[in-house]
Amino acid sequence: MVKAIATPSNPVVLFLDDLHWADMYSLHLLTVLATDREIKHFLLIGCFRDDEMVISHPLAVALHEIQNRNVDLTKIKVANIETAEINALVSDAFHFPESTTAYLTDIIHQKTRGNILCITQFLQSLCDRGLLQWSSVSNSWEIKLRSIEADFVPDDPEKMFLRKILQLPVKTQLALKLMSCVGSTCSESTLLLFLEDEMMKNIEEEKEVERADKPRQRSEMLLYLNVALPEGLVKKEGLNYKFIHDQVQHAAYSLIPKDEKHLWHLRIGKNIWMNVPKNDENKVIFIAADQMNLGMSSIKSEDEKMMLAKLNLRAGMKAMSLSTFSSCASYFSDGIKLLRKDHWENDYELSLHLHNYYAEAEYCNGNFSQAREVIKAVFDKSIAFYDRLRAYFVLIKMLGAENKLREALEMGITVLTCLGKSLPFGLCDVSTASKDFNKIRATFESMTDDEFFGIRAMENSDALITMSFTSELLVIAYFINEDMCVCLVNYMLQLSLNYGVCKESSFALASFSGLLFGLGDLKASKKSSHFALSLLDRLNCKEMLPRVYICVYSSALIKHETSKKVSEKFLYGYEVGMQTGDILFAMYCARTYCTQRFFCGVGLDELVRDIEVWRQQMIAYKQMWNLNIFNSFRHKVLTLINYSDDNLQQFNDLFAEGMKSLKSHIEQKRHLPATVLCSYFSCTAYFFCEYDFARDMIETKWKLEKNIKRKYWAVGAAKFYETLICIALARETNEDKWRKYALQCFEEEKKTKFQ
Repeated sequence: MVKAIATPSNPVVLFLDDLHWADMYSLHLLTVLATDREIKHFLLIGCFRDDEMVISHPLAVALHEIQNRNVDLTKIKVANIETAEINALVSDAFHFPESTTAYLTDIIHQKTRGNILCITQFLQSLCDRGLLQWSSVSNSWEIKLRSIEADFVPDDPEKMFLRKILQLPVKTQLALKLMSCVGSTCSESTLLLFLEDEMMKNIEEEKEVERADKPRQRSEMLLYLNVALPEGLVKKEGLNYKFIHDQVQHAAYSLIPKDEKHLWHLRIGKNIWMNVPKNDENKVIFIAADQMNLGMSSIKSEDEKMMLAKLNLRAGMKAMSLSTFSSCASYFSDGIKLLRKDHWENDYELSLHLHNYYAEAEYCNGNFSQAREVIKAVFDKSIAFYDRLRAYFVLIKMLGAENKLREALEMGITVLTCLGKSLPFGLCDVSTASKDFNKIRATFESMTDDEFFGIRAMENSDALITMSFTSELLVIAYFINEDMCVCLVNYMLQLSLNYGVCKESSFALASFSGLLFGLGDLKASKKSSHFALSLLDRLNCKEMLPRVYICVYSSALIKHETSKKVSEKFLYGYEVGMQTGDILFAMYCARTYCTQRFFCGVGLDELVRDIEVWRQQMIAYKQMWNLNIFNSFRHKVLTLINYSDDNLQQFNDLFAEGMKSLKSHIEQKRHLPATVLCSYFSCTAYFFCEYDFARDMIETKWKLEKNIKRKYWAVGAAKFYETLICIALARETNEDKWRKYALQCFEEEKKTKFQ
């Protein structure tokens, strides 16, 4: 839409205030608008407070991302205004020479510290009290300086607002206090649900709120709230009421006695939930739950506690669907706190759902210790094995993130066995797996687009559960056991052919594409990638996107997009993974994005900033598998940044830890990640002219690749650097084999480019 309406003759300027309160989806939209090169004649201006904004704040991450995409950002620091500027403002506003207003300016600066909001409020208060007024006799403003100087004006802006609120009618004060409980902004429709002039009486009498049968009419209290509009405390934007500043909200909230605040919140939450029409419940569910949770300590009735626990479950599930994992974890945690002591016996279903979802939310938040405690409770108290499936699913993902891959793999196989879904092949039977792979390969090679799109959606519940767990096993096998990876891909694709396709089928097809690419069948690999991406769109299974993108844009489609487009795919995969809770593949996409940018020639100083941001995220979310490989890449970049005359010593120092990691991967037969490290080390050794070390790494990589079908192409650059290294070795050693290797590498690279 912006692209359509922004023209040279009609440029568009979009100004947004309070960006530090923006949610993830709004920030993503702004990032898209700011980085779309096809949008012209468009200026985006955002205002935010950065005094409490840490590096991990969503807005800070969004700004970093926008800057990384080479968008020009102009930052203007808006500070409090100085005495001279205040004097110019007062002089201009009241038509006095600056020499005349200098003394008043000193008083204003002393009382407001140059805060422009406080200045305007202070001047307004002077007018209200007759200390600054228009004289029709002199036809000018009169300033009563002695009275102003003698009059007590508090230095604290909040106290200034408090004083102004207390001058308003009692019912207006009540309306402001009620509104302050729900936040800085509230819609008129929501205000109508809880504004009542008998709030205190109802609280004291503990009068129950009854469910409303019809929408509430415009309240008298809303009219009293409107009294605050001309006073400059509240403003109305469309159908929303908003405090002009959070200090006004704090001032109004401070008028509520501390020991009564929880009662106010509880009453507001009850009013909202009981008065909202059934079909509008989802619009206010978060406000209602938040308010009642703040008043949780005042709830005495067990029935009310159960009602609120169920509301927290519902709110948590909605928050999880919106990918706000911190919020949903809070709702599930509050729901658990409300359960009675014997809840596993008397409220089993509610307890099970709250605990299962809470464990999943805490995994997404990187709080593994808390997630494990909750999972243990589920294992100890659940009745049926099926009731533990979600907990097992979360635990397997945690083990994978912690680099405990074999333990995760064994647990997944055990779960499938307990479900009566033992894998129908020997996991170490390579010949059987190879035959099954070729059958599946022939099936999909002969399949037309119409035939593929005609495959029905999977509905069998057992098959869906099996696909879900097998998908997680495939993630793990992808890194540690390629033969098992082949078996699992075969199994998932066969299930898809027998029972229909589901979201995990897209990941199976993408993995299938990667295997075909490693075997050199680029045509079949590209076709499988096409099927995988088409299925993503058909089923709208966004949660599988990071996995699919990693597989297809690191293999078959790597040469069918520009390097810039490929890097944007990985960045988008990271964003979607963080939104949907697939943290492992989100970090995998981030890691691959950095690698892509390195080989595209992005400045190392800029790249290392990216690396540090995502490295800190990997630590925060405990993604140790990704972190171990990412650290080796980081060493490589830092080595190049810190280049000095003492090349060899510096090279050896920085790569000592990386070599330990490589040795560990080789010993544990993790051949694919080992080849990744070999590529990192050989490339960096080449930059430092350490050709012997580069040769050792290349030969180790080639030896490891004999044991795997998938090759590490480093988003298109591995073969290019191998070619350069072979040319350098041919020149250094004068051995003919290196000339042959260089030509072979070149031909392989050319083959992937033109097919």
